[in-house]
Amino acid sequence: MVVVTRVRGQVQEMVFQRLRSGLMAGAFTPGQVMSLRKLAEQFGTSAMPVREALARLVVVNALEETVGHSVCVPRPTPSRLEEIFEVRELLEGRAASEACRKCTPELIASLTHANEELLAAIAARNLQGCLSWNQRFHFTLYDGADSEVLMPLIESLWLQFGPTMYLSLLQPETPWDASAHLDILEGLRTNSPSMTKRGVVKDVRTTGGVLMRALARPNLSNVLSSFSNELYFGR
Repeated sequence: MVVVTRVRGQVQEMVFQRLRSGLMAGAFTPGQVMSLRKLAEQFGTSAMPVREALARLVVVNALEETVGHSVCVPRPTPSRLEEIFEVRELLEGRAASEACRKCTPELIASLTHANEELLAAIAARNLQGCLSWNQRFHFTLYDGADSEVLMPLIESLWLQFGPTMYLSLLQPETPWDASAHLDILEGLRTNSPSMTKRGVVKDVRTTGGVLMRALARPNLSNVLSSFSNELYFGR
C-alpha cells in the first residue's frame, strides 16, 4: 500500500509540474478549457492525477473553475496584466542583479546556449520553441540569484501571464528578436548588476507593451482560439 501511494503521488507531481511548466511557457491560451480526457491521454495516465493537479493549480489562481465546473485558463484583463508586468520589473530586476553578483562561468554558458536555441527558434518561426527557450533563459538567470523568496513570487507571476505570451510573437509591427537578452549576457560577462537589471527590465517592459497592444486588438478572440489545438508541456 505504501508503494502504491508513493507511485500515485509521483505521477500526480509529474502531471502537476508539466502543467505548471506549460502554463508558464505559454503552451495554453487564455480561456482554454482543460480537458481531463485529452490531458490524461497526453500524459499516459488516468484522469485522477490530472484532476488533482488541476485542482492544485486552481488553488494558486493559475487556473479557474467555471460555472459549469470545468477548469479553464483565466483571461487577464488589461489592467491586471499591466500590474503584473510592473511587479515583474521589480522582482525580476532584483533577481537579475543578485544573479550577476553570484555569477559563474557555468551560468553564462547555460544562458548563452538557451539564447542561441531561442534565436534559432525565432529564425525558424517555431512558436513553441520560442516560448519554451525564452522561459528557460529567464528562469536559469533567476535561479542564479539563489533566492528562496524571489523565485516563488516570480513563478506565481509567470503562471498568471504565461498563457498570453505567444501573442507577443504574432505582432508584425514589433518582431521579437530577444535583443535585450544580449544586454543581460553582457552585464553578466562584465560583472555589472545594473546593466543586467536594465536588460531584464527592458525585456519585461517591451514584452508587456506588445501584449497590451495585442489585447486591444478587435479580433483577439479569433487569435486566441487559433492556437489552442496544440499542447506543449516543456521538459
